[in-house]
Amino acid sequence: MSDAASHVFTYGTLTIPRVMAVVTGHTFVAEPALLQGWARYALRGETYPGLVCEATAACDGVLWRQVDADSLRRLDEFEGDWYRRQMVTVLADGVPVAAQTYVLVEAQHHRVSHRRWLRDRFERRFLRDFLAKYASEP
Repeated sequence: MSDAASHVFTYGTLTIPRVMAVVTGHTFVAEPALLQGWARYALRGETYPGLVCEATAACDGVLWRQVDADSLRRLDEFEGDWYRRQMVTVLADGVPVAAQTYVLVEAQHHRVSHRRWLRDRFERRFLRDFLAKYASEP
């Protein structure tokens, strides 16, 4: 990937500004966005979701503007082997914007529960422990 800053679309735990700041060490301008043709689902046994291609679906999320190369590297590490970074086009205030996002790799599709992942449920039940875990990692 290029060293130039990129826009990043997030749809799960990284939609929460505190999580994004803990993972990247930075804050970025953010706005609501919509990704058509993709669906967000809860993953079996996990507190975070996965994004899978689904032609008739649409996924809401956050578009983070001008994410620097070091932060992208940190996001890659955070997402790990279950996800791959991919270019997509999202709608931000009705305007198409090229952005990168993390999609669940095919080998992990067996983890998809087809249940909705709910941010408010995550924030109520898991956010504190999630932040503590990632804030304490080097």
